[in-house]
Amino acid sequence: MDLPELLIIYRGLGPDDVLAASDALYATGVTAFETTMDSPGALTSIAGLSRRFGDALIGAGSVRTPAHVKAAADAGAAFLLSPHLDEEMVAATKAAGLVSIPGAFTPTEVVRAHAAGADLVKIFPIAPAGAEYVRQLRQPLPDVPLLATGGLTAELARQCLLAGCATVGVGAGLIDADAVRDGDWDRLAHGALRYLAVLRGEDQ
Repeated sequence: MDLPELLIIYRGLGPDDVLAASDALYATGVTAFETTMDSPGALTSIAGLSRRFGDALIGAGSVRTPAHVKAAADAGAAFLLSPHLDEEMVAATKAAGLVSIPGAFTPTEVVRAHAAGADLVKIFPIAPAGAEYVRQLRQPLPDVPLLATGGLTAELARQCLLAGCATVGVGAGLIDADAVRDGDWDRLAHGALRYLAVLRGEDQ
């Protein structure tokens, strides 16, 4: 599966807000959405996204148990992200026919995740280390596709892509909590367009 440059991470939002926000973001060109398993009604959100956006990539995040893997797969998820590395979870994800993206941070963890069969390795949390950390990881490990997440501003997301990440996962850095609270989906979309412009270097 080829992931786009950006995937949206929904954490703490219920199904109605997830679907309304995704309508707005999809209109801006965003085509990958993840709902964390600790969000209210997460499986309902995943199933709803899968039905509504047939050509988008829908996934589950904060996947921590084999039960999560099965439930997310049954709901229609195509990719799974975890905050950690568990080789058994990677195997279960691959056995279910889904894209596996476990979390890692150190070079040892990254190599272990790749050896276990991960499709991408999530570098988390990236904000404390910065894009230079990604750049240095890539030097000895150029064959390991990386996804950065955790506190990504638009500029940091851009720098992570330039440093060699295949894609980035963004939640609070792009999702305007006030816009969601107010149901102001136009404001959410405008904020996403600004974020994407910085991410792509189009704001220069």
